[in-house]
Amino acid sequence: MDERIPPFRNRIGKKRSPSPWILAFIFLFFMGALFAIFLRSPLSKIKEIEISGNQLVSTKTILKKARLQKGVSFFGVQPGEIANQIRTIPEVRHAEVKKSFPDKVTILVREKPVVGWVETKDQKHLPILSDGTILPHRQLSFKYDRILFKGWDLAHPMLQQTVQEIGKIPPMIQRSIKEVRPVPKHQDQVEILTGYQHRIFVRVEDLAQKMNYYPSFSKHPQGTLYLLESIWFIPDDGTEPAT
Repeated sequence: MDERIPPFRNRIGKKRSPSPWILAFIFLFFMGALFAIFLRSPLSKIKEIEISGNQLVSTKTILKKARLQKGVSFFGVQPGEIANQIRTIPEVRHAEVKKSFPDKVTILVREKPVVGWVETKDQKHLPILSDGTILPHRQLSFKYDRILFKGWDLAHPMLQQTVQEIGKIPPMIQRSIKEVRPVPKHQDQVEILTGYQHRIFVRVEDLAQKMNYYPSFSKHPQGTLYLLESIWFIPDDGTEPAT
């Protein structure tokens, strides 16, 4: 009789393992909740802003242009957009913005060099950058260590090109230049006065190239050097020109 009764199968205690999708959903839910709490906490705010490389432009001006200040959301900062805004400052040549988790922003600025000063009709001296940009509201302390552009109309069509060409000259030669003036009867030429008491006449378009010849004449006595189609030097004592 007992052999006819099938054995009883105990199903109690047998459970299905939870779906991996459910576990993933629960994990993401809690992570999202923690992230939302983090965003609302002071821990997600910018606490440090480091700016370097600026000498002409004040830190205050950079922060204002970047629309950046301590206490704003770290995750709301867009480095590319901020860098583009800083590059619109006339003195800035390049800007790079980096974020360092969790609360630091670093701004690196590279400025355009100041080539010299342009003298206005009312004898004010305005700094002028290597790309020809004039800074009408800037006051700098190293005025006499730079080239003076004298006798120029600020709207002169050759002023910007002249400044750009001088910016290409090797620093050693550039340091010997004291003044640069336009030549009234020759719109394409400039007159350069050097610290060695030489006057140089050269076409603007050839300025950067032909000023490389000047070191070989720099030891000559006071006189005039022509760097035109031909190159010759006339001493002020009236002797025969040197070539």
